[in-house]
Amino acid sequence: MEDRNIINSQYYCGRSRPGGTILVSTTGAYVVAEYDERTGGMMWQRQVQANQKIVIQNWLNQHFPPKKDPPKPAAQPAKASRR
Repeated sequence: MEDRNIINSQYYCGRSRPGGTILVSTTGAYVVAEYDERTGGMMWQRQVQANQKIVIQNWLNQHFPPKKDPPKPAAQPAKASRR
């Protein structure tokens, strides 16, 4: 796992490939969650205490905030043809 970051004494995170999903693991190397940096969504794979979930989610949102897509230009209405 590259770019391994320590969240606290029990959890760390990292990516298996550049730009990929961020995996949250225990110090025993069990993957407990996946974090999607594009959406800010978490997918939990193992049970984690509620207070630890909050700590992990807050840490990830601070260090890897969800990326906002640039706003798309408003679609222009189609011109009605006169007949």
